[in-house]
Amino acid sequence: MRTVLNFFSMLALGLMIAAVVLVAPSGNGAGSAVLEGFDIAAPALDYRSVIAGLGIGLCIALFARISWVETARKAGTWTASQAKRLWLISWAGVFLAILFYF
Repeated sequence: MRTVLNFFSMLALGLMIAAVVLVAPSGNGAGSAVLEGFDIAAPALDYRSVIAGLGIGLCIALFARISWVETARKAGTWTASQAKRLWLISWAGVFLAILFYF
C-alpha cells in the first residue's frame, strides 16, 4: 500500500510540475503568433519530458526504499565468503593481460 501511495504522490508532483512548465514561457512554439511586434506563444506541454520526469521520480522513490547499509553488509559478507575464488580470478586476469599484452 505504501508503494501505491508513493507512486500517486509522485504522479501528483509530476503533474504539478508539468502545470508550472505549461504556464512558464517556452519561447517560439508551434502555435506562436506575432501581434504588433510581440511574439505570443501558446503554451505547449512536452509529454515525453513529463513521462521521463515521472519515471525518474518513480525510480528515485524506489531507490529510496533500499536499505543501503544492509546492501553493503551483504556485499561485504559475500566478498569475504568468495575471497579464494576472487583471488584466483584476479590471478587469471593478470595472466591473461600478460598474454594479450605480448
